[in-house]
Amino acid sequence: TVLTLPLLYSNFLGFAIPLPNDAKTQWTIKAAFGDAPIDMFSASDLSHLVPAVLNDRDMYNGYNIRVASEKMTLYEIASIFSDLFGKDIVYNPLTVEEMSLLPFPAAPCIAQMCQFLSDPRSAHDIEVTDAILFPNHPQRFKDWLLTHSDNPSFHEVGLTADPSPILSVTVFGATGRQGTSVVKGLLADKRKRYTIRATSRDITQPKALDIKKLDSERVSLIQCDFDDVPSCAAAVDGVDGAFLVTDFYGGADMDPIVEERHARNVIDACEASYTVRHLVFSTLESVEEMNKKLDLGLPHTEDESGRRLSVLPEFDAKARAAAYARTKKLSCTYVLMPVYSERFFELLTPELEADEITGKSKMVMDVPKKESNDCNTTSSNDGDEMPDPEIMCMSVEELGPAVANIFDSYQVYAGHEIGLVTDFVTVSEMAEMITEIFFEDMDEDGKVSKGKVEKKNVTIDSWVEKRETTARDFGQMFRYFSKTDAVKKRRSLAKTLQLCPEARPMREWLEANKENASFRQRLGLR
Repeated sequence: TVLTLPLLYSNFLGFAIPLPNDAKTQWTIKAAFGDAPIDMFSASDLSHLVPAVLNDRDMYNGYNIRVASEKMTLYEIASIFSDLFGKDIVYNPLTVEEMSLLPFPAAPCIAQMCQFLSDPRSAHDIEVTDAILFPNHPQRFKDWLLTHSDNPSFHEVGLTADPSPILSVTVFGATGRQGTSVVKGLLADKRKRYTIRATSRDITQPKALDIKKLDSERVSLIQCDFDDVPSCAAAVDGVDGAFLVTDFYGGADMDPIVEERHARNVIDACEASYTVRHLVFSTLESVEEMNKKLDLGLPHTEDESGRRLSVLPEFDAKARAAAYARTKKLSCTYVLMPVYSERFFELLTPELEADEITGKSKMVMDVPKKESNDCNTTSSNDGDEMPDPEIMCMSVEELGPAVANIFDSYQVYAGHEIGLVTDFVTVSEMAEMITEIFFEDMDEDGKVSKGKVEKKNVTIDSWVEKRETTARDFGQMFRYFSKTDAVKKRRSLAKTLQLCPEARPMREWLEANKENASFRQRLGLR
């Protein structure tokens, strides 16, 4: 009986071990296995397999048993390494020629072995292996790595070393809602005493000065223009980490090409820095890609030059920038924000209108309702109103603590995309919550009296047209979210609460802000 072995897990202690870059911020598996899944096996399972074959020698006599316990790509292997060691570990597929030139004596032989094992004709039989080993089960790579995680070879390449803490952070876009939240979150972290560089194109503007006032000792302002590469490099010179969010409406003047260029400039500056160990990038998914792959039927728009754009070009610009970051030698975590709870609240603020009959003023809340022609699905009964889509929500205030936790355990989150969300709420539910929390009172006898606010159902188009440009984009997001649940699946309530245990669902957030002066002023309340 011949046993033909595949790639053994133990090779990840040898030629296929992840090797670090000079800064030890990223580790790379270099091998000529291409992109295809490779058959694998644990050598320790031979202690079960060989006796099993010998016990049934007549059955297996004359057979070539092509042993394997699982089939995986090296990308999947790198991901398992990352999850276990909490470091940014990637796979770099080499050509056979490139691998044969690596600086160790057996490189040419190993390169030929990789080429052979990655050839489809060398496929092994997992089902036969499982049958022979039964009732024992073959060891999986994830379990093998866990049991070998303290191997001296992993220590030698720095995988088991404690990461250097991040104590200084540059916050790009510090004067915006996200940037301000991150500055506050870092300052509030009691585990470390972060020093923060807050960037702004104009460090004399009131918003920048307000950031400085949060802690004049630990926060410094630094002038930075995303179009000016040297200023981006200066902003990260000497710091341990960076947070990046780009501004489509302000800094990029609503041009997605400009916004993408801004993000790339900062990404390049972080990669070129000798000190930046981790970047947290606030990005979004590609609407263009989702529209194409899921056939959502979303329309396209054109800019002034006739360039074709998706209905949400700012999403696509951030997605392209994130794809660019993944090609760089840079440890990075990608966070995807949903609709801000603050923005959702602002867009449903009631307005004073004159009653058509009495002429008296009244508070009216326009509630956009999805119509049947706004989505690909159809109602079960003709004439039925389409159900409201759920909008993903989270207060931008919660972003800061989440980012602080990422920086605290950055090697755990390196390379991860984290879709943040604290609630899924329909527009009708949001309107009802605002009415109940802000416009209902209870007297001494426990009787509830409803405030005088009238809800009026309107079409999405009429609701969007009454608002400014940014709100119109929210209307496009409304349509986008109503098309598919695929976007929601990229957000995780569990991961959000892991990063920010104090994060609140919409109702709790509204109740916490019931006496907020700015909220009440916006609603016309005292």
